[in-house]
Amino acid sequence: MKDTGERHILNENFRDKSELYIHLMHIATYEYAKNFASGKKVLDFGCGSGYGAKILSEKADSVTGTDLSQEAVDFAKDKYNSDNLNFITDQELADKKFDMITSFQVIEHVENDAEYITRLKGLLNPGGLLLISTPDKKNRLFNYIQKPWNIFHLKEYTSGSLKKLLENHFTQVEILKIGSGSDLVLEEISRTKKQRIITLPCTLSLYPYSLRVFLLKFQKSIFESLKKIKSGSGKMPAGMNGATADFHSGYSHNDITIGKEIQYSTDLLAVCIKNSD
Repeated sequence: MKDTGERHILNENFRDKSELYIHLMHIATYEYAKNFASGKKVLDFGCGSGYGAKILSEKADSVTGTDLSQEAVDFAKDKYNSDNLNFITDQELADKKFDMITSFQVIEHVENDAEYITRLKGLLNPGGLLLISTPDKKNRLFNYIQKPWNIFHLKEYTSGSLKKLLENHFTQVEILKIGSGSDLVLEEISRTKKQRIITLPCTLSLYPYSLRVFLLKFQKSIFESLKKIKSGSGKMPAGMNGATADFHSGYSHNDITIGKEIQYSTDLLAVCIKNSD
């Protein structure tokens, strides 16, 4: 399966602490959700490469991973096997019901977020639990004037805007933060703050999506050309390949923190409960 940089695929190839943080953050979010999965029928909506559904299956009664991409579903089926785990396309989901739904790093990709939430709520049994994660807009974008610099994202959320959206559908909503007390998170926060400044001319709110994508791709091509010119051949200097090969050895997903009050955070985790009928 092609790694677009947006669909997370487990590997150990990290160029810097920022990439390592993102990897561990993805793992930690599923490990957190696993605590609520015992004995439940679980849906991982937007399962991508399937690693998260596999984590959930360690505690759940059953887990169904679903994705719009047939390629992603085929990859997940091939890589992750368990008696209580299966992968299907979104079209095969129909009106099945679940006790718990996870949908991590998905909502920022959907065109109509209200329809997305309505559908997930409809797939939940009464009293069911919905967990949604998404990047926190706070450090990534200038409010009001800027749209996402990630070309795959249609919209990004603050804790307030996410809670407001979800409270239109659920009476019980809690917004948690995902971050770290280690130095890992600081590099990622620094990266996203730089990105919002560098890409601002390409991401003004008045631009339609197609123009924004065009400008971002054009800007990226310029930066890549300048980097090649600066490095001469465009290849990494000799001796650099292994320079940071073991910088990640002292970290694990346990360095990621999920809670209400976190000093340094990058993402949001919404926890919603459907009322019992």
